[in-house]
Amino acid sequence: MDSLLPFLGEPVEDASEETFELFAQPPNSGDLGMLDPKAASVDVTIKGRDFTLTQSPGLLQSNREGGTTGAAVWATSVRFAQWLSSPDNVLYKHGVLGASTTVLELGSGISGLVGCVLAPQVQRVVLTDQQYTLKLLQENVLANMPATNAKGKKQPKRSNAKDGGASVAVEPLDWETDAIAPFLNANALAHGVDVVLACDCIYNYALIEPFTQACADICRARQQHCDLDGGLQPTVCVVAQHLRQPDVFEEWAEVFTRKFRTWRVPSGLLGDALGEGSGFCVHVAVLK
Repeated sequence: MDSLLPFLGEPVEDASEETFELFAQPPNSGDLGMLDPKAASVDVTIKGRDFTLTQSPGLLQSNREGGTTGAAVWATSVRFAQWLSSPDNVLYKHGVLGASTTVLELGSGISGLVGCVLAPQVQRVVLTDQQYTLKLLQENVLANMPATNAKGKKQPKRSNAKDGGASVAVEPLDWETDAIAPFLNANALAHGVDVVLACDCIYNYALIEPFTQACADICRARQQHCDLDGGLQPTVCVVAQHLRQPDVFEEWAEVFTRKFRTWRVPSGLLGDALGEGSGFCVHVAVLK
């Protein structure tokens, strides 16, 4: 992380200024950001690799208490996965992500796309969301992570097995209500994780405080062990967002920067999919 900081510039100090700078950019299409909410599946190609992602339009349109946004594939995850797929990605170049990295994604939804893209590059990926998303999330991970057996035939890879890439696990975690420490302990993550990822998790005011607290609790698990184990580095949070409502974004920035030193990834390091004018942004943060 230390070698990355010179490329990120100054941390975010003023939430209002950060909001003004981002929302002063030319607007994107203004849609909610789902690829195709009415389709039973969507096809995505990333770096020549084809993914077919099953959705649940019926669930998305239901009145399920607790929301249904995780039942569809969102553009933020696709664009973020595209960014992560590049070998020139700044997170790989400066050791935030690498072969020994453990990654936890909050609010994965049903696609599993970020985990599938990361799997060949890192040691372990834990994809999490509310229980209602997990069946499709598991299916999409299995369908889009082929492994080759001894005879050369492709077979679906078990999502919790290691085979020529990262171990990818799918686990229930509702960061609005669940305690973080028991979750980490139950999943052999008592010493925390190297990286926390979140794509499009903040889209209303009610989510801001629990999301920030969940990120802080995860990072604190690692922070408690860094002094005891010199080989451990602080957890890095990477948050990708679709720029929709400036008031919601500004409150998130205000709350989040109270607990985290936060940097916006410059447009030149993001490419067209996430850079200036795309309607998206990415922030990197470490717990204060």
